Amino acid sequence: MKRLILPILGFLVITLALSFYWEEAGGRQAYAVFLKTKGAGLLDVLGIEGVRVAGGRIRYINWIPFVGLMLVTPGLTLKRRFVGLVIGLFLLFATHLGLNATQVRGEPQLPLVPSLVSDTLPFLIWIVAAFPALSRLFLVNGEGKGDGDETQKPENDQPPPSRE
Repeated sequence: MKRLILPILGFLVITLALSFYWEEAGGRQAYAVFLKTKGAGLLDVLGIEGVRVAGGRIRYINWIPFVGLMLVTPGLTLKRRFVGLVIGLFLLFATHLGLNATQVRGEPQLPLVPSLVSDTLPFLIWIVAAFPALSRLFLVNGEGKGDGDETQKPENDQPPPSRE
């Protein structure tokens, strides 16, 4: 547990700083302009018509926990961390565009299922991107931390007694 305290504190500091930037320092407005200009252009290139790109949805904040988790996950190589961030942020951008396509005309809120997907996607992308480090974090010497003797080595380094 002690080895997780520093990453947890780092996550809190990073997400608080990014949240401040997003809400108070103009990050949300800058992303709204980016999404409306680049996102609408991308939809045109892909031949997708009739989607109104809303630039400032509250759900677009979902990139913050993803970035925080990718930056503080112990054991990730620099390359995997960078590639995971780039691909993950692109996927989140694409889903922000897709989220606009799910809005029913005249309804102020997005449908429930796309909203839930949008909320959980950053964590799913993080699990995939950080899987090698996460699996090492929760495994000991390639074996699980279970309570049974089939997953733990005896203290004297002898094989466990047979159960016949």
